[in-house]
Amino acid sequence: MFENIIGHKQTVELLKEQVAKGTLPGSILIEGPRYAGKLTLALELARALTCTGDRSWNCRCPSCRSQKLLIQSDTLLLGYDNFMEEISVARQLLEANDQIYSRYLFLRSVRKLLRRFDPVFYDEKETKFKKVQPLLAYLEEALGSIDPEDLSTPIKSKVLDSIVENAADLAKELNLSTIPVNQIRKVTFWAHTSTTESRKVVIIENAEKMNDSARNSMLKILEEPPENCFFIFLSSRTGEIIPTIRSRLRSYPLKERSSEDNSKVLSLIFRENSGAYSSISSYFDSFDPDVEALADLASRYLSYYLSDPRSDDAKNQLKEELKEIKGESVKVFMEKLLEQSRTALPGAGFSTAGRLEKLCRRLNQIWFDFESLNMNPQLLFEYLLYDEGGLS
Repeated sequence: MFENIIGHKQTVELLKEQVAKGTLPGSILIEGPRYAGKLTLALELARALTCTGDRSWNCRCPSCRSQKLLIQSDTLLLGYDNFMEEISVARQLLEANDQIYSRYLFLRSVRKLLRRFDPVFYDEKETKFKKVQPLLAYLEEALGSIDPEDLSTPIKSKVLDSIVENAADLAKELNLSTIPVNQIRKVTFWAHTSTTESRKVVIIENAEKMNDSARNSMLKILEEPPENCFFIFLSSRTGEIIPTIRSRLRSYPLKERSSEDNSKVLSLIFRENSGAYSSISSYFDSFDPDVEALADLASRYLSYYLSDPRSDDAKNQLKEELKEIKGESVKVFMEKLLEQSRTALPGAGFSTAGRLEKLCRRLNQIWFDFESLNMNPQLLFEYLLYDEGGLS
């Protein structure tokens, strides 16, 4: 149990003990920065909770086998993440080294996306479900043809290319800004419906993204939780989860991994031993030149923000570069900026730490305003560069 989790020893040991003793709360919050492994930990917890064997990673019980492939019907995943980032990296790893671990990594990366379109969340007559049905059918068939433990049958590059292309089309159909109330209502109905004797698990990624109606609906189910159903909330921005919901969740924090643990993740999971990457984030960025450029821009903005006095030339240069950021790149830039700000906090002096904390709070607020009010990206960037935004 939890053999595939690297780092976070204290939290892992606590969860292991509570699962073994049957004392795990029915509603929990796993909080921590991006790339800390929140979803990996939640999925392993779901596997342990639904296991009918000895809960070891090599358990061959039907539930564990389906959990490893992310097809366990008694576990639901909802909420948005940057699915294509992980899918793209996993695809390149698989092509470079076709092994059991890389096949599982690729299959799971695609299924994390597919599970967001679980029939539990949609009515077959809904327009959106009809639109994505051909994509879902193709991807399920294509993934079903890949046996992760049968290396005697090679996987053709054109098959992988087609899976990634169709997954990208499917990802575009997800709502990036909120978790809608109709999904929470359908989860509530599903959770109260006993179809099997197995425990049910609901994993809610980026839980802070629930809209007001969804929050109220979720609050009702947490006040009267169904028997034998566990709710696992995940968030990197827990300050945006309303207090009435947070008060009903037991928190299990994950901190930034140490350099040693980052190296272990890169070596054991991604087979990267060059020492060229200081973090999981920098490794993922290297697969996408655009993301790497956005991370570099975030780093230069952070240097500008912390400089005293601030250079007008640097400000004008940043202004021109920020004008070029559009679409999904806005989200990536903001994530990189917040991530770098949090990473810089532990080693900062008293004055700098205070400024970084102020920046993190403000970044969370303006990103929330951007998503909920459909703000123009350029207005968002003006908040970053001018005194009126409260940052300079």
